[in-house]
Amino acid sequence: MLLETILVGSVLGNALIALSPSLKTFSLSESITDNQDFTISLVSVGPEVTIVGYSKPSELEVGKVPTVTVNVRHNRTRYEYIFARIRDLDTNTIVCPMKKKYVQEEKDFTFTFQGLGPAGDWAAVMPNRNWNLRLEVGLWWL
Repeated sequence: MLLETILVGSVLGNALIALSPSLKTFSLSESITDNQDFTISLVSVGPEVTIVGYSKPSELEVGKVPTVTVNVRHNRTRYEYIFARIRDLDTNTIVCPMKKKYVQEEKDFTFTFQGLGPAGDWAAVMPNRNWNLRLEVGLWWL
């Protein structure tokens, strides 16, 4: 009997609300009595490795190998491999494979790319066009 009363009351209450919302005298939902908006800002820690400076020849003859030096900063104090390499932007190939250093401290390091072939760093020589290159630095994981 109690269940029938609840069901009938619910049906009648819903019917009354549907016919006239101003007759609503009860609520089974929540009632918010106050609120406060807030924001949590994202902290930017910056990149782990950054380029501090570099040196390179301004021009070079076809077939020659440049010497390029890049100074990088390791910006953290945990043990990590940092790397530097050089990419040819016209062919999207790596012309100086990655050189790595295993470091812990927050400090500057220098990578020098020179020489050709197995004993050197360069996998290519100055082409017969302007050479568009990119220094890339970052973290390397085993």
